[in-house]
Amino acid sequence: MTGGGFVVANAGRYELLFYDGDGRFMRRAGRRGGGPGEFLSLEWVTRYGPDSILTVDVRAHRVSYFDNDGNFGRSVRLEPSAQIPFPRPVGVFADGGLLATQGTFSLGGDPPIRALRTQVPLFRYEPDGSTATLVGSFQGPEWVVVPTGRMRSLERRRRPFGRETVFAAAGDRFYVADNETYEIRAYTLAGRLMQVIRKSGTPLPVEDSDIRVYEDSALAGADAFTQAQLRLLFDSQPPAPQTYPAYAPDILVDSDMNLWVRESSRLGDERSKWSVFTDEGELLGEVDMPPGLRVLDIGTDYVLGLQRDELDVEYIQKYPLRRTY
Repeated sequence: MTGGGFVVANAGRYELLFYDGDGRFMRRAGRRGGGPGEFLSLEWVTRYGPDSILTVDVRAHRVSYFDNDGNFGRSVRLEPSAQIPFPRPVGVFADGGLLATQGTFSLGGDPPIRALRTQVPLFRYEPDGSTATLVGSFQGPEWVVVPTGRMRSLERRRRPFGRETVFAAAGDRFYVADNETYEIRAYTLAGRLMQVIRKSGTPLPVEDSDIRVYEDSALAGADAFTQAQLRLLFDSQPPAPQTYPAYAPDILVDSDMNLWVRESSRLGDERSKWSVFTDEGELLGEVDMPPGLRVLDIGTDYVLGLQRDELDVEYIQKYPLRRTY
């Protein structure tokens, strides 16, 4: 936002909270409902141009635009189709078009214990939301599929230390980041490959201590019945991969069109390191983030993120960013 302010989406109360550059609360906008400026769900908020923000309401199949003062501007309905009945936006282009994935998952077949990845179709919506064009199909997240023992039904869970593909859109391109290898691919609006960004390195090995940290974290706070079910799942699921993914499933495009990629780190490590690439694929350097910071947005001179205190209370934190290039 202009003037260094920022906006927070409070999904539980279906509202947007506006703050000035010093973190002082200014105003709120939105409420639960289906009318203009209201939300049936509030899943994503992002910058749109220099003076607007865009929000995503997946349940209502629409995006809404507000100015920096919280005034509602307009809504655009993302028309569902047989190809994409539940559109889920994951990025916005400079012309107002949207990059969207399919928000559902279908699981069938026989119930062997296995790990799998399915294809994820990716669509581009025109700025008016009326036309969805398939721009490609890419590997989705890695799941483990195990029988539950109840009527031969299946259960799927994210594979511990599994591979995943994430997407981002910016300007007139979109990025596809599959962390099976250290490659991030840039595509044109029409889905034509235009660039491959690579970085050399050796993936972190998955050690027994990492698996214990993963299992302890999953068990923490669960009741006795749930803990027993989780332990059965741990015993029956396929072995974990030998290495961490090439990088974490987390990419962002900052306000200067640089691509930020979060590096893999061991479970329980509070610090994160990000590699920064220009839109031409040149590595600018690496940035160490403050402990426990979940990065949400990066501007020319700031990093905005979410942190939790010792009581698990959430806080939005804004850190200065000094660029030396």
